[in-house]
Amino acid sequence: MSDDIKIIPIEDHLSSRDGNVRVSVTLPREKLQKLHDFMAGDTWEKANAARKARLDDCLKSMEIAVNWALKHDTSGARVFATLLASMYNGNRVKFDVSDLKLLDQANFEHALNCMRLCQELHREPHQFFKNGGEIFERIITDWKLEKKRRAA
Repeated sequence: MSDDIKIIPIEDHLSSRDGNVRVSVTLPREKLQKLHDFMAGDTWEKANAARKARLDDCLKSMEIAVNWALKHDTSGARVFATLLASMYNGNRVKFDVSDLKLLDQANFEHALNCMRLCQELHREPHQFFKNGGEIFERIITDWKLEKKRRAA
């Protein structure tokens, strides 16, 4: 589908500020060699590559979830819509976690990945999309997810 909503690449979310950082570490002398070995090895690079691959999967799940919420009229699409809208603005939209049981295994993993992505990168779900606020407002409107407010 060429008109699918596309995600912003993960590199744009992981980029850090350029420049140097000074770090001071105090540790027992017997741990110094361990620190040197770690800094000289590729342990961090391997762990970071695994994290990026996991986040790439999570980002793809976010794209799938948003496109389901926007393009389908099924119970699974409603679960995605409500979950995403609640993550976007929990004061306006409440999500019943028991609704996750309506999803098949693959879509359940996509839902978990959406939550994992937002938690790990400390971002709200709309921030992963160009015009994300408009997209999520559309989901709330299309699915009529805005909770009713009492008249004053």
